[in-house]
Amino acid sequence: MRRLVTDYIDRWETRAWGAVDIPWEQLQADRLTEAQGSAIRFVTLIEDHVPGYIQDVLKHFPTDDSVSPGQFMHNRELFRFFMRWAQEEDRHADLFGRYQVRAGIQSEEALHAELCRQGRKTWHFPRELPVQIFTYTVIQEKATQLYYQMLGRTVEEPVLKVLLNRIQKDEARHFAFYASLLEAYIEELGQDILPAIQEALQSFKMPLAEQLDNYWRWSLEVSDTAGGYDHTVAYAELLRVVQRAADASSGSQKLAEWVRAVRAT
Repeated sequence: MRRLVTDYIDRWETRAWGAVDIPWEQLQADRLTEAQGSAIRFVTLIEDHVPGYIQDVLKHFPTDDSVSPGQFMHNRELFRFFMRWAQEEDRHADLFGRYQVRAGIQSEEALHAELCRQGRKTWHFPRELPVQIFTYTVIQEKATQLYYQMLGRTVEEPVLKVLLNRIQKDEARHFAFYASLLEAYIEELGQDILPAIQEALQSFKMPLAEQLDNYWRWSLEVSDTAGGYDHTVAYAELLRVVQRAADASSGSQKLAEWVRAVRAT
C-alpha cells in the first residue's frame, strides 16, 4: 500500500494546478449553450459533495485503536491518498463554481444557495467491503473521466474546454490509482472475492443518484449534452481491471457475462 500511495503522491506533486492556470480572460460566454450551462451546474453539485464523500470513506478505514497495528498502517497510507484525492475533487468543485459565476450561468448567491441545499444531504457508499468500495470508485472515476472528455468535445467555449481537459486528467489518475488498489485486493484475496465485486457492480449508481432533486431527468439531459454519454461504458474498464488481476475462470467469466447483459439493457 505504501508503494502505491507514494507513487501516486510523487506524480501528484508534479501535476499541481489551479485557478491561475485557467485562461479566464479568454472566456466567451456567448458560445456556451443553455444545455451546457445546465450540465456544468449538475457536475458542480456532484463534485462539491466531497465533504460527504470523504467523511463516509474514512469511516470504512479507521485510524484508531479499533484496528490492529497492521490494519492501522494500511488505513493510514490510504488516508494520505484520500487527502490528496479530496483536495483535487474540491478544486474541481471550486473551479466549476467560479466558471458558473464568470460565465453568467448563476450568480454567486444562487450558486451558494444551490450548493447548500443539495450539499447537506447524506450519501453513503452502497457497499461496505473495501474491495466493493474500490470497485465503486473504479467505475465512478472512469465514468466521470469519460463524461468530461465527451463534453469537452462538444463545447465551443474555449475556457470550459481547458477546464474540462484539466479535470478529466485528474479523474484519469484517480481511476488508475483505484484500479491498482482493486487489482492488489484481487491478487491478495483470489477468486473468492469476485462475487463481492459483482455485487458492487449490480448495485452501482452514480453518486447522489438518490439525493439530488430531479436527478434522473437532469442526468438524461446531461447525457444528451455530451453526445449520448452512457456511464456503463466504464463497466468494461472494470472488467479489464479484474481480468488483469485474476486468471480466466468461471468467476471472471460470469462477471464478464453480467457486464455485457447490463450494457445491453
